Amino acid sequence: MQLHDKIKRIRKDKKLSQEDLAHELGLDQSQYSRREKGEIPFVPNEILKISKVLKTSVAFLFGEETTNKNVSIDEKLIQQYELRIKEKEEMITLLKSKIKL
Repeated sequence: MQLHDKIKRIRKDKKLSQEDLAHELGLDQSQYSRREKGEIPFVPNEILKISKVLKTSVAFLFGEETTNKNVSIDEKLIQQYELRIKEKEEMITLLKSKIKL
């Protein structure tokens, strides 16, 4: 995904208008629109401002950083699952020892 496409997607996800970002960059909406369409490239200073407004990193905008929220949730679920299995095995061992008595 190109930079301008990613900025557009994030802007829409955050329910911001082109006018909102244009204002932050000191541009007219039409000037901003041309950048978001990829007709004019964003300059570095604009990219920095956009990352702050969109509350994301420049690395993420350039595709060098991904959000792995699902991975961390999956890891937590796996840890909880393994803990429950260990607790179950300990309970089985305890109950077996009580049956023998």
